[in-house]
Amino acid sequence: MNKIQQLLSALIIFVMVSAATSCKKTFDAPPGPSDNVNVVANTSIQGLKTYHTVTQQIDVITQDVIISGIVVANDESGNFYKQLFIQDTTGAMQIMLDASSLYTSYPVGRRVYIKCKGLALSDYYGNMQLGIKAIVGGVASVQAIPAGLISQYVVGGSLNNPVEPIPVSINDLGTALNDRYINALVKLTGYEFVSADTSKTYSDTSTYKSTQNRLISTGCGSSVKPTVRTSAYANFAAQPLPKGNGDITAIYTIYKSNTATKQLIIRDPSDVQFNGPRCGGGGGTGGTDPHITIAALRAMFTGSNIKLTTPASIGGIVTSDIAQKNISTGAVVIQDETAAITVYFGGALPYSIGDSISFNITGDSLLNYRGSLELKTPAGTTYPSAIVVGRVVTPKVKTIAELNASLDAPLGSPLNFELSLVKVIGASASGGTTFAGNKTLTDATGTITLYTANAALFSGNALPTGPQNWTGQIKWYGTTTKEILIRNAGDVQ
Repeated sequence: MNKIQQLLSALIIFVMVSAATSCKKTFDAPPGPSDNVNVVANTSIQGLKTYHTVTQQIDVITQDVIISGIVVANDESGNFYKQLFIQDTTGAMQIMLDASSLYTSYPVGRRVYIKCKGLALSDYYGNMQLGIKAIVGGVASVQAIPAGLISQYVVGGSLNNPVEPIPVSINDLGTALNDRYINALVKLTGYEFVSADTSKTYSDTSTYKSTQNRLISTGCGSSVKPTVRTSAYANFAAQPLPKGNGDITAIYTIYKSNTATKQLIIRDPSDVQFNGPRCGGGGGTGGTDPHITIAALRAMFTGSNIKLTTPASIGGIVTSDIAQKNISTGAVVIQDETAAITVYFGGALPYSIGDSISFNITGDSLLNYRGSLELKTPAGTTYPSAIVVGRVVTPKVKTIAELNASLDAPLGSPLNFELSLVKVIGASASGGTTFAGNKTLTDATGTITLYTANAALFSGNALPTGPQNWTGQIKWYGTTTKEILIRNAGDVQ
């Protein structure tokens, strides 16, 4: 059969199965009502999985089954291709969609409803997937839902739902077809890339573009080494692997249930928070002091300035653009998976957005500086070198009302996401013709001050008119002004 015939065959979609293959299922309780859409889920993801129990078998759904889940991974970084991963409290599912740039319609945090009648379930090397049954080259298989049919099966719901990885140990991760963690967003703590891989990049950077596996372990002679698998087409494929120890967030998959190879696929490098010292020491500038999160550091502030005396270290990814000068000289904003904070080292700093740093904070001061929480190092402190560069921090999409409400929480509260990277959709700026100084940013929910220092290299740029998407960092200035600061002109889209 020639290629044209194969392609034509791929368009022949079978939506019926024989009575011998259809059966009635007892579903779990529906996950809840719809959110302003004309569809309601009537079973859970784990309930849907009961339709598929035999490896490599194709099971077409013939009943009016509707599931709902939150998007936890998409194709934004290129490490997933024509796939969405959705998750509810019972499990997760891979949805195959024959379209590109899925992240624009289905960002992480969006609830989606899947009308499953007519779709098919199967598994790929043990990983359950939902698509459409087709004949390719005379062989039945499950393929991605054609672009023209996506709206028939997939309904987008509310945006900005919380997305939190499930904390697990490696022993929690099973390999059975219906394992609740397969295709789910999980988090492992206390891991590092094995020494043999620390000099490598995430994936293949050659002309031939082959997906690569890298091994992680808990270090110190651990024999359990799950795989971190990365596509050569991921936009971070050429980035070097971090050398430290810490947490990794990823979609859990397996490679062939009979071999029990456990694989992790990250969404982007910000999922790998290996900023602390390696097991046995080394790998960063944090020494052997206990590594704490930025959220834990912020929680130490209860209203009064303090000097930190308990040995500890922190790490994070640089999110401020020092070169564009919309931040005080000598200061840098870093963010980990929990929170963000300004660190003042003093002097000219060499950092770029995406640099990952880790350092000891013993003897530093935690203080309220003009309304914002700041970690200040003693005079003469040597700033740490970047462990790895080019890390990506994805901003959280928030409304201006949510930003203002967050800043009303105490500086040390987990509800206050001061300085964490945020994005406001469809807001308009007013109050002048250029960025310089105080302007007003307005969306449908409220207003906040848009501040740009006169020293910022883009301060003289024309203030855009009409709705834009704004990425930036929020904070108080004094006790009266809530601000959002963009880092560079590229933060306005």
